Amino acid sequence: MKIIHLDPEDDIVSICDRLSWANERQVLLVLPEDGGVLQEGLDVVRLRRFSDRQRIEVGVVTGDRRLLNQAKSLGVPAFQSIHSAQNSRRGWWRGRRQSQIVGLNNKRRQLAERPSISSSDRLEMFRRMTPLSMKRRWVVRYLAIVLFCLTLALVFVLFVVSVPGATLTVKPEIVPIQIEQLIVADPQIEQIDYGNFILPARILSVTEAWEAEVETTGSIEVPNVPARGAVLFVNLLDQEVVIPAGTRVTTSDGTTIFYQTAEAVTLANVVGSTAEVSIVAVEPGPQGNVEANQVNRVEGALATQVEVRNLEPLTGGAFRLAPAVSEEDVARLRGQVLQFLEAVAIAEMESSLSEREFLTRDSVRVVTILNQSFSHSVGEQASRLTLEMRAELEGTAVNTTEASGLAYESLILTVPENHSLIPESIRFESGDVVGSDEAGRVTFFMNAEAVTAVNVPLNSYLDAISGQEQEVAMLYLEEQLPLRETPQITIWPLWFDRVPYSTSRIQTVFDVDG
Repeated sequence: MKIIHLDPEDDIVSICDRLSWANERQVLLVLPEDGGVLQEGLDVVRLRRFSDRQRIEVGVVTGDRRLLNQAKSLGVPAFQSIHSAQNSRRGWWRGRRQSQIVGLNNKRRQLAERPSISSSDRLEMFRRMTPLSMKRRWVVRYLAIVLFCLTLALVFVLFVVSVPGATLTVKPEIVPIQIEQLIVADPQIEQIDYGNFILPARILSVTEAWEAEVETTGSIEVPNVPARGAVLFVNLLDQEVVIPAGTRVTTSDGTTIFYQTAEAVTLANVVGSTAEVSIVAVEPGPQGNVEANQVNRVEGALATQVEVRNLEPLTGGAFRLAPAVSEEDVARLRGQVLQFLEAVAIAEMESSLSEREFLTRDSVRVVTILNQSFSHSVGEQASRLTLEMRAELEGTAVNTTEASGLAYESLILTVPENHSLIPESIRFESGDVVGSDEAGRVTFFMNAEAVTAVNVPLNSYLDAISGQEQEVAMLYLEEQLPLRETPQITIWPLWFDRVPYSTSRIQTVFDVDG
């Protein structure tokens, strides 16, 4: 067999030339993907006529379904691949009516129409042409009917056994339990002491700074109004004396209190001449309130020229209450800053924990105050008090798994008889810190809680309910098992009203939610 691969540029003339040059009795033309020139039905007819005249058996290979059917209908053998053409059992021309061969005369057509039958084909032909006896035909028919019925029965049994499914939901009796285990976390040890409930710990140390302020609640007396009155000046000379405004006069007994004149005054040039002028205390406050004749001294050069007396008491000096820092304010602000420092330290410590650790928050404490600065001291006038503090803090980190393991050891001891812990219900939580020391050793409570469910031997009852009606199976299980509620059975498909016959098709679900 000669295989010729055609190009898209080949036309019917070049194809015929290549067939002549091949000088073979069997030629297989492999067409391009689009079929090339043979897409036209007329060219396929021309190809068939040329091959018949040259006595060449020509076949085509193409993936085009339309061209494949067209070639077969015109009597040209067509294949989808070279492999199928080489391995075709039917041969090149079998199945093609020789009367369709173009270019042969009637005598040659009669010779071509004589089939060439092998011995094996001839035996198969006689076997098929020999009619069966009536008895054999009825036996075959009955066997076919029986086989059909058996097939239906087998399909039905397989369907009943393998297709229906059910979900059995039971709610066993549950008992909640909880414990509070005292645990010691010691940074000085490396191994867990299960007997004494002691586990290793890790010290976390951070340095934090915080600034805060509060309103002061104390008060002090603040002078705000000066004393006022009048004094009488007496001339000691026989010449005129001018007393300017702002001249200072004072008391002479006890605490010296200064006053100054409010306006200027002139004494006549006669010894003993007098003049009265208003004075005001230099410093405000009630200390300027003095009795008559207490102001009797003149400051400066005028002291040798004039005398002075207050004939009436000086009054009007007063004070007001102003906010001031109290000891309670200092203690309150210090407590707030320490609280904020601990909160910031806890946040930073927790960010440095590993996935298996937790921080016992009550163990966080101030180790050293590095700096503490108040804006005002106790008793000082101020409406607000500010404190800036910088301190070193420590806390104790505990391994979650190890602490939970110690709590679990105590938890399983409280499980009632014939009950099992529900793993999904187990919860652990660190409790209050009982105490801590300077070495970082912390004693705290570890809380654990869980739910236990009564052990239900459900698998031993599945055989008893398989194949039973849904209601019957539910009531039976409710009577036989310690359940909180009637079990629920969901069957699929919905029209199948019995529990599946195969226990492997029954899915069990334990609902332990309280």
